[in-house]
Amino acid sequence: MKRNLLTEGEPRGASPRPLALRFREPVGASSGPEFADHFACKIVGGKRLRSKSAELGASSRLTIVSSFLIAWFSLTLIGAMGADPEKLRPFQEPAITQSDRDHWSFRAIQQITFPPVKNSVWSTNGVDSFVLAKWEASNLGSNQDADRTTLLRRLKLDLLGLPPTLEEMSTFEADPAFDAYERLVDQFLASPCYGERWAQPWLDLASYAETDGFEHDRVRYDAWRYRDWVIRSLNDDLPYDQFIFQQLAGDADNRTEQHIATMFCLAGPDMPDLNDQQLRRHDRLNALTSTVGSALLGLQFHCAQCHDHKADPISQADFYRLRAVFESSVPQLERDKPFNNFVSIASPIPARFYFRGDLQQAGPTVRAGLPRIATDATLDIRYCESANPRAEFARWLFEDKNPLPARVIVNRLWHTHFGRGLFESPSDLGVAASGPTHPELLDWLAGELRGNDWSLKAVHRKIVLSSTYRQRSKGESDDLTWKNRIETDPRNLLYSRFPRHRLDAEAIRDSMLAAAGLLNLENGGEGVMPPLPDELVHTLLKGQWKASEDVADHWRRSIYVFARRNLRYPIFESFDRPDAVASCAKRDLSTTAIQALQMLNSQLSTQCSGILCDRILEKSSLSETPYAVNDTIDRLFRYTLGRRPTKPESQML
Repeated sequence: MKRNLLTEGEPRGASPRPLALRFREPVGASSGPEFADHFACKIVGGKRLRSKSAELGASSRLTIVSSFLIAWFSLTLIGAMGADPEKLRPFQEPAITQSDRDHWSFRAIQQITFPPVKNSVWSTNGVDSFVLAKWEASNLGSNQDADRTTLLRRLKLDLLGLPPTLEEMSTFEADPAFDAYERLVDQFLASPCYGERWAQPWLDLASYAETDGFEHDRVRYDAWRYRDWVIRSLNDDLPYDQFIFQQLAGDADNRTEQHIATMFCLAGPDMPDLNDQQLRRHDRLNALTSTVGSALLGLQFHCAQCHDHKADPISQADFYRLRAVFESSVPQLERDKPFNNFVSIASPIPARFYFRGDLQQAGPTVRAGLPRIATDATLDIRYCESANPRAEFARWLFEDKNPLPARVIVNRLWHTHFGRGLFESPSDLGVAASGPTHPELLDWLAGELRGNDWSLKAVHRKIVLSSTYRQRSKGESDDLTWKNRIETDPRNLLYSRFPRHRLDAEAIRDSMLAAAGLLNLENGGEGVMPPLPDELVHTLLKGQWKASEDVADHWRRSIYVFARRNLRYPIFESFDRPDAVASCAKRDLSTTAIQALQMLNSQLSTQCSGILCDRILEKSSLSETPYAVNDTIDRLFRYTLGRRPTKPESQML
């Protein structure tokens, strides 16, 4: 049974009982009829509420007031009457059942053996074994590889977020060595552009921006240092367990570099000028807890701020125990003062349970603890007993018995490479979410991550070297084998062909700059501000967007464009970059008229197209012979699309 301050209810899934007040020591009265008379007196200005009949008994007097008093006081009592939270009846939680633990995402990661396949020659590594086994079960054969031009463009955009250069295309197309592609993979993984491309999905999860948001949208002057830390860490292939540890508890050794890393926890929006600074602290802690729960564990903890999760085995107490892991590092905030880093506090504010998630309904104190569903079934609750609960929590994340972080991160990598994860909701492994299409492949990749010292680059390498990744995405209309693949796997859930998916907003802009020969590959530093149309600048407060003085900064990679929460750079907003208000695991994919107008008429498109035209004409013959015209068209296609034009395309132009 579950019981809290104001209600009694049955365990999860059962019908609720009638509302009943439950206090150990009600404020100003004892219980029963005296309780009713006491609070009725409060409403009518100090006079006792009486019936016309003096003979009414105790139960009748309670009935008279209960119809309107109970519901009203259930919402206002604690704050208005000053109840001592320590005197409240302790809350209880629904038990974690064996059925809860049997859900696929909470089961331990097992040692996976490869399934038997007939066409073992096609399989490059373990990825292909699991994919091919499902194909053969559906009477599908292997697929052809994409041509080299397509494969080069796919790989570079995936790993670096940039289109291939003409030199790279010519070199790769002319390289007959069997390991040419593998060497290209290693070259791209070693590039500093790798971290710049793969940092952005992580910053989306962290709700990163360089301003606070809300009305004043004040600048966070050191926020860019966290962005640069993420880029460096990914380029250095910092093991994922250390990558997370530094962001949760790296400040323990008092080194500046690790202190910067903990900005992950407080990267979301803030309102320093809020009148109620206790509410500001409350909201920041709730946002932090929700982000950690979804980004690292793949569980929707935000749903348990106000009540037990309706579907998943996450209680409201689980939420506040996880919040308590961080609470001792967050002081009472001061108005108009930023708070973007944890601090050491001699006498921390006690962590509490908040009924209905309401700051004014503070309940009993809670101890820092781990989510029960992801801990040993023999323990009721596993508390963080050390002096540094954040460090203890970070270490627990990567214990062998905890399957969630490994499954979550390898699915994020797969999702970015293929446009769809092995399970569909990257930050939700709960009961209501759909399960994985290839559960054995998911666990094999998770095991490979663990077995390779949590190296993310090792997982990338496994994925992009697979035949599954290298296969073609389009077949000829008269190809019966291809037609069979479409009919058998219309939604491509079996990955029977490489899924085509849209470039993200940053890659679109960077590709435009690269095609025009404008892209500035300078690394690191403060966010830069390319020029904006006057009508957009006028929507901001004075001085909130000043174009960078150095024109070369206007052409920096998109990861370095100043991230203002209240105004996304136009092409980013058009192509669905998140607004950094909350953690984003999966960007929207819209199709709008604004996107077409942005690509045709924007200041960025006009500049890039004009400079691209000059670039092509400069290197082309000025004669109008068919050869010269075809050479110009060929160069245009290779700069912009990374391939040569087809014959119909050349004839049309």
